[in-house]
Amino acid sequence: MSNPDPTEPHRRPGGLVRGFLRLIVEVDESRRWTHRLRAALLLVLLLAGIGLLGYWVPEMIERQLH
Repeated sequence: MSNPDPTEPHRRPGGLVRGFLRLIVEVDESRRWTHRLRAALLLVLLLAGIGLLGYWVPEMIERQLH
């Protein structure tokens, strides 16, 4: 068995959920208004994209079944 190298930095877990949460925090706590605006726009675009996928995917499936 090999032990992890203590000099190697520990990787933090990432992913979609972490990025989503970072956008929410950045909108709320960023000191620069430009960062807040950018994060808010990205958050709105992300939510709109999820909403559109949630509408279009079932619609396409229903069209294929009929």
